[in-house]
Amino acid sequence: MGSSPKQSEYQASDAEKASASVAMAEYKYFKERYDPLLQEMRDKSMQEDPSQTLRARANADTMQTLSGPSYQQTQSVGSAGDMSQALSGQLGIANTSGKKIQNQMRTNVLGTARGQAADSQTGMAQASRMATSDALSRAQANQTVRSARTGALGQIAGAAVYKYADEKGKTGITNFFDAMRQTGGGSV
Repeated sequence: MGSSPKQSEYQASDAEKASASVAMAEYKYFKERYDPLLQEMRDKSMQEDPSQTLRARANADTMQTLSGPSYQQTQSVGSAGDMSQALSGQLGIANTSGKKIQNQMRTNVLGTARGQAADSQTGMAQASRMATSDALSRAQANQTVRSARTGALGQIAGAAVYKYADEKGKTGITNFFDAMRQTGGGSV
């Protein structure tokens, strides 16, 4: 049986002491400079809810895309349904994206505390890439089709009235309203 190690065998060499000293200085520097920032990031990630900001943006995007004022839109039965479906889709995307951003912020804090790199642009990149939902695209396409149909119907009706008036020998017709007055199509 051998004897137990001596105290001198446990002594650190000068290189080990220097390395430990540098590591301790870096640790203290990190604790002084970055630890308060990490705690602030942690608190912010627990309190902030980016989904509210994204929901507001989704609502604004939907309304700006679909709520152009027109007579045809006020008369359309499907317009309100398309808009509500598009808004629901956009808000769902906003909720999901907001939760992903919040989780990424929390993960960044933990990763940085463990010496890993953080993804500092996650939230902004996610917000800028927030996709337009299929429902919003579909609603916008439906709105465009309805506008085109209404415009075409108006052109056909105007041409028919103008042709009718021309066949009856009415003169001075320059627009739809003149044709209606002269043909007896009602008071306009």
